[in-house]
Amino acid sequence: MTTTPDPVAAVRAWEYVIVGAGSAGAVTAARLAARDSGNVLLLEAGCDQPRPRDRAHPLADASRLVLAGYNWDYRANLRTSGRLEDLLARGRAGGPGAAGAAGTGAGGGRAAARALWERFPYQLGKVVGGGSAVNGAIALRGLPRDFAAWEAHGNPDWSWERVLPFYKDIENDADFPGHLHGDSGPLPIRRTPREKVHELDAAFWEECNRQGVADLPDLNSGEEAGVGPIPGNSVDGERVDAATAFLADSRGLPNLRLRTGARVTRVLFEKNRAVGVEAELDGRLTTIRARHVVLSAGAVGTPVVLQRSGVGDAGLLRALGIAPVVDLPGVGRNLVDHPSVVIWSRPADGVCTPGLPWRQVAARMSSGYDGEVDVQVGLLNNVESHTVPGFVDRLGWPLVVGISVMLMRPRSRGRVFLDSADPHAAPVIELGLGTDAEDVERLCHGVRRAWSFLRSPGLASRLTRTQFWSDRTIASEGVVRSGVRHIMNPGWHAAGSCRMGPGTDPWAVADQEGRVHGTENLRIADASLFPAIPSAPTNLTTLMLAEKLARSMKE
Repeated sequence: MTTTPDPVAAVRAWEYVIVGAGSAGAVTAARLAARDSGNVLLLEAGCDQPRPRDRAHPLADASRLVLAGYNWDYRANLRTSGRLEDLLARGRAGGPGAAGAAGTGAGGGRAAARALWERFPYQLGKVVGGGSAVNGAIALRGLPRDFAAWEAHGNPDWSWERVLPFYKDIENDADFPGHLHGDSGPLPIRRTPREKVHELDAAFWEECNRQGVADLPDLNSGEEAGVGPIPGNSVDGERVDAATAFLADSRGLPNLRLRTGARVTRVLFEKNRAVGVEAELDGRLTTIRARHVVLSAGAVGTPVVLQRSGVGDAGLLRALGIAPVVDLPGVGRNLVDHPSVVIWSRPADGVCTPGLPWRQVAARMSSGYDGEVDVQVGLLNNVESHTVPGFVDRLGWPLVVGISVMLMRPRSRGRVFLDSADPHAAPVIELGLGTDAEDVERLCHGVRRAWSFLRSPGLASRLTRTQFWSDRTIASEGVVRSGVRHIMNPGWHAAGSCRMGPGTDPWAVADQEGRVHGTENLRIADASLFPAIPSAPTNLTTLMLAEKLARSMKE
């Protein structure tokens, strides 16, 4: 591959180069450019959104997830393997030339090993707007106890009291104006009134009340337990993603340049100081100089770029033939996602309609494992079965209804890492779901609780059949545990793989302002920084984090 000039490389040195135009990158670029922080270059590997965007475009339709055409086509192992340990052992034995370097450690070729490791389609946003452009447009905040955990990891600037102003700054909450919410931010927050929710959601809500789950009209108030309407960042069924809300008004600024189709392969260093990035532009490798580099490539992309750049576990880097710049063993570790179990049922004729809202009501409650509020339960309505990842529609159900049990604060951890220095090699993603036994037990209790909702008259009368689960299976502790282990899926809420914390924490990658330990002029601003996953989908917290970090960069 040859090096060739490109207009973005012609600039002698950009003030900021931001890698990734997803949720965090869009906010960071818009805020830095608007505050006259010098010239800002925003690089995105995917395509731009159409402008103007038709309401029928899949990126505009908040009633469905977008899992094709605008995603990284990753495959993930839902558990873990011994691959990373094999690589680290190779690194300790002398690097890529050590004996066994071409093997798998399991008696087969690399392709055979990958077939075993990478089973689950793990589509993450690859488009301007990133995950916010392809997700379910759910705008739930983390809870105060989540940020207490961030503090406990050595990040005192991330307490609930200190993050609340930035949640408020980004939102325009028309339902709850007041001291807890913003009413002039760029992101609209809306809820469906109880009298307008779908009949299945209404029946679920009523059964929650009957079982002692109290109404919580504002799920973003900071209170934990309760059932209420889901706040969402959509208006009249149109998804308002980060690019639409934050970046649209900044595109015309003279000091901001957005470049799509730009896949960053690595950060360039002079000693330990970041001086730019290397990126593929139009199929050519290009050097882009910058005074500051900000990685906003997400919890999978950011650690992979760091590892290619020589920032990571020195043993892994040596095994791959990459010269270490900074030895940070926490890069790629602590990866976490919300495990969930969905019980799928067939609705009675006429109950569901394709294209109607699919998430309207959620309940936070105790699974019954102990007294903790540990699961979020809600319905997935009006779902066309062919859109469900991993759902094999052998029964011929065109529409399905799911009741989802999501574990709010999982203990299990995974990792993401390279097993090849080839810049085109896919990362190894090991989610580690259910590797902590307590997570499995909490989900088992949550499934039994969800089953009690499904068996209530208001729901049971509107559903005709249920896949796999029955009164008999629920009554068997062994069957429930086996079912949970085999059926649990991730929520596409990847976080934590470059967690922030003080330099005294051997697994911390960056400080609480996103500055990568041991480097200069290199920061991270995305969900990979989360020291603990929020008790909710991660997008709103990612936007808040980027808003807060962008301000600290300017200051």
